[in-house]
Amino acid sequence: MKLFTKPIFYLLLIVLGAFILRLYKIDAPLADWHSWRQADTAAVTRNFIKEGLNPFFPKFDDISAISENPLVNPNRFRFVEFPIYNIFTYPLYLFFGINEAYHRLVSVLFSLGSIVFIYLITKKYANTFVALLSAFIFAFLPFSIFFSRTILPEPTFLFFSLGMLYFVDKWITNKGKSVALIAYIFTAVAFLIKPWAIFFTLPVIYSFFQKHQRIWPVPLKYVFFVILALAPFLLWRLWILQQPQGIPASSWLLNSDAIRFKPAFWWWIISERIGREILGATGAVLFYIGILKRPKNYFFHTWLISSLLFIVIFATGNVRHNYYQISFVPIASIFTALGFYYLVKGSRELIVRLWTIPVAILFLALTFYFTWLQVKGFYQINNPVIVEAGKKADQILPKDALVVAPYNGDTAFLYQTNRAGFPFVPLPVPDLITQFGVTHFVSTSKDDQTNWVMKHFKILEENDKYVIVDLREITTSFDKETI
Repeated sequence: MKLFTKPIFYLLLIVLGAFILRLYKIDAPLADWHSWRQADTAAVTRNFIKEGLNPFFPKFDDISAISENPLVNPNRFRFVEFPIYNIFTYPLYLFFGINEAYHRLVSVLFSLGSIVFIYLITKKYANTFVALLSAFIFAFLPFSIFFSRTILPEPTFLFFSLGMLYFVDKWITNKGKSVALIAYIFTAVAFLIKPWAIFFTLPVIYSFFQKHQRIWPVPLKYVFFVILALAPFLLWRLWILQQPQGIPASSWLLNSDAIRFKPAFWWWIISERIGREILGATGAVLFYIGILKRPKNYFFHTWLISSLLFIVIFATGNVRHNYYQISFVPIASIFTALGFYYLVKGSRELIVRLWTIPVAILFLALTFYFTWLQVKGFYQINNPVIVEAGKKADQILPKDALVVAPYNGDTAFLYQTNRAGFPFVPLPVPDLITQFGVTHFVSTSKDDQTNWVMKHFKILEENDKYVIVDLREITTSFDKETI
């Protein structure tokens, strides 16, 4: 019976429940929400299997120009984050075969680790009840569940960032060389995955201030720690600069459409993301109560400020891509748990507990229900035809085929063909043949361009859903001027 009184028992139940829910549609085709970004990530791991594991030259399937400058990318380099997430998935692909479910499983396992870190961090700065509730909310929020099983580097990044936050904070307050070493590993890996791990450092600076009662001067051990932890990231950035054609354009993430601080920005972030997808209207109320209640210390508030700074600085990226808010979910879960706790505990500043307790329970329950209504559509396969056409192309095309799979620049369709090529038609088809050696054309739309290709080249497969054309065999002569 003593087991049922121990927090670890309930934490394990939360982790187990989170694992089970994250298995929902884990074997679904890679054509759901944000499939383009997932396809790019999955392609890197698949190409490690097909072409050999070389993390210093990650490759995906797209050979079109992806960089700031209009440079073609014939080697298909994919220089974004260091492919740590792909490296963790590689053994599963190697021993059990290429299957996107294994990629999702790795994301799931990292997200379970994030649940544990949320519990440990919250327990230190709040109490056990709030820590368990924070872990529970993060584990079962529909937004968190969906993105915790996507083929994105974010779940891995979040795990190492939370580990960085926990161990660096622990090192500052408790010292210890072993803790410092673990903190270094988590910090170095977090920055290697994504440089905006820097937005998790403000709470650590707050911890340093609390411990030493000053900001400056900084002891040399912390200076050396920062230099050593950032060294792998800096070396990686210097390395990838040697191949600029493999670095995707990223400056647009800041404020390319000038949306920052405009009404539309607040509507997207506050209303759509926080108020609907992540927390819902009722969860947002608990979240704001948690923020407004005066704390014993401001560790969580500095963490929240860091998260908001990331959203504001990368305004366009956060508005266009809701998966950017994955790093916001942990602190959102903590403040929602704090809001719930303050209502249940009761306070002279609020209504009597006779009302606050049922309101807190109702609001928390509705949080999961309302957000599920928004998130369930993310699991939908938006265009099943690209999966069907891609499978057929994979069956009948040569392994070395170079494919044009036009899908408005979305690489999800190209990924389904299991071939390298173009996700759109950047040049007239004859030019793609002569300049790049493109061999096949796969399309799910019988537009003018596709009809022209079908008229002049050999059709390998055609039905009312898609067409596959062999560009190596001309059936009807054509004048390039008429293209």
